[in-house]
Amino acid sequence: MSGKGSVMVGLTRVQEEFLKILESFMHGKEYHFPEAFEEIEELYQMAGIHKMTAAVYEQIRNDVLLGRSEYAGLAGAFKNYTMRDVMMQMQRTDGFLRIYQKICETGVRPLVVKGIICRNLYEKSDYRVSGDEDILVRKEDFALCDEILVAEGFQREEPDTEHLPQEIPYINPQNGVYIEMHFDLFAEESGAYGHLNREFGDVFDTCISEEIQGQTVWTLSPTMHLFYLICHSLKHFLHGGFGIRQVCDMVMMAEHYGADIDWEYIYGRLQELRMEGFWNGLAEIGRKYLGFSFEKAHYPVFLQKEHVNCDHLLLDLLDSGIFGDSTMERKHSSNITLAAAESGKKDTVASVKASLFPGKAYMEKGYPWIKKCPWLLPVAWGMRIVGYLKRKRKSSKEEPGGVEIGMSRVELLREYGIID
Repeated sequence: MSGKGSVMVGLTRVQEEFLKILESFMHGKEYHFPEAFEEIEELYQMAGIHKMTAAVYEQIRNDVLLGRSEYAGLAGAFKNYTMRDVMMQMQRTDGFLRIYQKICETGVRPLVVKGIICRNLYEKSDYRVSGDEDILVRKEDFALCDEILVAEGFQREEPDTEHLPQEIPYINPQNGVYIEMHFDLFAEESGAYGHLNREFGDVFDTCISEEIQGQTVWTLSPTMHLFYLICHSLKHFLHGGFGIRQVCDMVMMAEHYGADIDWEYIYGRLQELRMEGFWNGLAEIGRKYLGFSFEKAHYPVFLQKEHVNCDHLLLDLLDSGIFGDSTMERKHSSNITLAAAESGKKDTVASVKASLFPGKAYMEKGYPWIKKCPWLLPVAWGMRIVGYLKRKRKSSKEEPGGVEIGMSRVELLREYGIID
């Protein structure tokens, strides 16, 4: 997919510096603010939305700008937030590795995806925080893994062992370790991306091990892990969006594994799945803003020529926050983009209907009583619409609502070739 001559979209000064700071963190470089930079509070807020506060503070803490008296309060908040984040991350990492080792001692080898594997790619891994750890478990190994986790103080809802869900979350209230045990990498029932599970059917056969803090951790092969990160980002893109941190992880993984990545395989699968334009946009963001080294990644020449205009994609992910949850309106917009992805084309009537009258599973998140009283789903729809109208009246008239955001993001799906 080659680039088309669309209009360039400019970044704000804060967005530009935010990206430069992240690039310096990723590649171990020094960073200094440009002269007359004053938007420290906006930078702090942006770092928080993208869960990169610790990484940003680590890069700017010694800059003379942060030492100025007028920024003393904000600098203190930056520092305190970072210290708390890093200490909690160290505790969670240690707790996860200990419980993971106990599981592996039984002969079971859950595959760890994202999380600690991605953090380990960074020189200062504890500054790239993550709230949970994802493990992929064979269904036949569930009982044993569950027994160990519960015995170690992890809490979870009582699962239906006859029909295991796609994932089961576990939380340890003592050390804050949060684990999502997956039996499939994607929700099988999703018409927009459930089919992606077929791409990862043999990952247990091709898995590799990594050494992290002296512990052996099993994970996906480099090719399949990078491919998974791309697919996982698309899943969030079809919902409310995803943040810049996921692009950072892809760049770091590509550069770290380099020659071990089969780019032709990945790109061939992306073409089959209508995702090559999406990836080309991400790669262009990496090249232009995050220091993506084609040489380190052994990125093939034929892909280096696939330039696309990444501006709209970049602005969307900067606005979305870490998992598209920067605003409630953006969260609600996911029903529109998912409907478009399921049908493979833009359908305004279907999209608006999906936004106003989402399915029972989605509505249960905000109205849990629907589980016991499913016949009251229409009542919940009415309450949701009334709530939306109230928020619109209180918000600025210039601020887009969920429908406007959703329809705008459907155009993004079209721009990058995901739908017709």
